[in-house]
Amino acid sequence: MSFDLAIDAEPEAAAPQGDFPPGTILVDRYQVLQVLGRGGMGSVYLAEHVEVGRKVAIKVLLPQWSQTDSIVRRFRAEARTASTIGHPNIVQVFDAGALPDRRLFLVMEHLAGRDLEAELIENTTVEPPRRACSIMRQIALALGAGHRAGIVHRDLKPSNIMLVPQAGEEAVKVLDFGIAANTGLIVAGAERITSPGSLMGTPEYMAPEQATNMPARPTFDVYAMGVMLFEMLTGDIPFSASNAFELLAFKLNRPAPSVETRRPGLPAALVRLIADCLATDSNERPRDGDAVAARLDAILQDMRRDSQSRHKSGPTSPGSNSQLPLQATLTAPIPSAAASLTAAKPTPGTTLAPLRREAPRGRNATIVLALLTVLGLVTAVWLLRAGPETPAELAAVVPPAPPVVDPAPVPKDISKPPPAIAPPPTDPPVVEPPPTEPTPPVPEGTTVKPTAKAGTRPGSDAHMSPRCQRVRTSAEEARRTQRWAILRDYTRQRECWASSAEARKLETKALMELGDFTGCMSVGKGLKDQEAQGWLKLCQKRVGG
Repeated sequence: MSFDLAIDAEPEAAAPQGDFPPGTILVDRYQVLQVLGRGGMGSVYLAEHVEVGRKVAIKVLLPQWSQTDSIVRRFRAEARTASTIGHPNIVQVFDAGALPDRRLFLVMEHLAGRDLEAELIENTTVEPPRRACSIMRQIALALGAGHRAGIVHRDLKPSNIMLVPQAGEEAVKVLDFGIAANTGLIVAGAERITSPGSLMGTPEYMAPEQATNMPARPTFDVYAMGVMLFEMLTGDIPFSASNAFELLAFKLNRPAPSVETRRPGLPAALVRLIADCLATDSNERPRDGDAVAARLDAILQDMRRDSQSRHKSGPTSPGSNSQLPLQATLTAPIPSAAASLTAAKPTPGTTLAPLRREAPRGRNATIVLALLTVLGLVTAVWLLRAGPETPAELAAVVPPAPPVVDPAPVPKDISKPPPAIAPPPTDPPVVEPPPTEPTPPVPEGTTVKPTAKAGTRPGSDAHMSPRCQRVRTSAEEARRTQRWAILRDYTRQRECWASSAEARKLETKALMELGDFTGCMSVGKGLKDQEAQGWLKLCQKRVGG
């Protein structure tokens, strides 16, 4: 579950302290079962209500954040906002308050699933496009409900979207309304949760006008939906830059690229929707979440109609042969010429006599010859594609023919069937064995890059893939926010790092912070990095070795 509350100025977070072991009873009604995650601002626990037995997730702030006014207001805003909207696609908040030590807590529904960021890290894109549209439709419905209540999320991103299997379907939950803004209060000049000049949100998903301190509007969230839909379909975000302010400057001064340039073949209505959501001028975007949901409804309806049409037409529909594999095309039964002639529609006023009685003998012979020729060609192609691989086996199937003595043409006798067509033999036949490492032909001028295979070692080009770049970015964010369990999991995807030592160093740090000192020593053993050596000494001291 997300614990990514944005902050104005992030001090050095203390190590996890005051953790609640399993069995602890909080505020006389919630029994802690386990820790779900830790972050730079606190921890999230899986707990159970002692009276009704319902499992819940409890978010508890660290003491220093529980005494920071801006964070306290934002934390309470999250509880009020989620409860005010009350939509099935928004995580439910059941309870909130302060513990005896004055730490703030928030009790939410427990969601058994994973966030959209994890989905994109694993698969790069969301497939098929219909599923991506369905996920975004549910997000749009949730935000639309908030927009009708005058609430703008302002920090929509993949890590704040949970995908939850539910009754054989995929439910979507929007999380973290901690920096949400009430548009009615802002217009009325009420107190701001953030300080002037601060950027609220995640720059990659922020609307360009958010950098100008414009009051929050639903079009902020509409822009973020456009970025996320673009990312789900292409595996990348529309704009990239070296820092947040450069990125926002790009958004203000450059039109967003069309999703079609990075993924051709998408429905035209979907391409237009994404372009409209990413419009630099907020007045050109859909007005709110409900407007986006309505357009996605129409797109999904068209997708379902197209899918049903293809299903009904089946593989025998006109033009479907071009989609069949070559082997299936070659081995498909060849319709007889007689059947073709019988199926031909006669011209009005013309009577066709029975074919077997009226067809001239010469025509019958010509048809038979044509059929045998086609069958011979099919057989030859099949032998070349799927025949034996050694010279001995090939000689057993296609014996060498005697050399041709008289090269003069021989008159054809159409009354006799021709022999099966085979490749012109030599005397003796020479069959070269297949190459040990066959390579497909490469068009002239094409540059072929090495392909990442299973088991690719660190240091290969595999770590440059979009998925691996996302893994490293998320790992860096996890380290910055001190989400050590997440950092540990990312660093174990060794293929996504330029070297094994780089990944092991980060995993050593994560294991030390998680208190797995034995694992820390095992993973970090042999690392020459001075910083890693310091962590290993600490782990060794904790183990007592």
